[in-house]
Amino acid sequence: MALETTKDSLVLNQIISQKTDTFMVEDDCIVPDIKPDILNVISSSGIVCIYKKEILDGKIRLDGAVNAYIMYLADSNEGEVRSLNTNLDFTQTIEVEKAKMRNELKY
Repeated sequence: MALETTKDSLVLNQIISQKTDTFMVEDDCIVPDIKPDILNVISSSGIVCIYKKEILDGKIRLDGAVNAYIMYLADSNEGEVRSLNTNLDFTQTIEVEKAKMRNELKY
């Protein structure tokens, strides 16, 4: 009689805390030479993309970028409306009391 064994990992996810935080991402935006300079910003929008998270004792560190779209009035004789896509990188640390580093399970 043959006996077959398997080894499986058990991963449990549990919400320990929720927090809403607001912070500003500021950076210089370089307009490429092929586009006219910005005279006035008409509107801007962005999508946040988090590409790394690190849980420390009592805090969480987030690394990511804002993929921004800027619509602006061009500094030219025609006064045309132009747009620009750019990425604004950021690193933010958020205080979360119940956050703890996870110990890896070893068999």
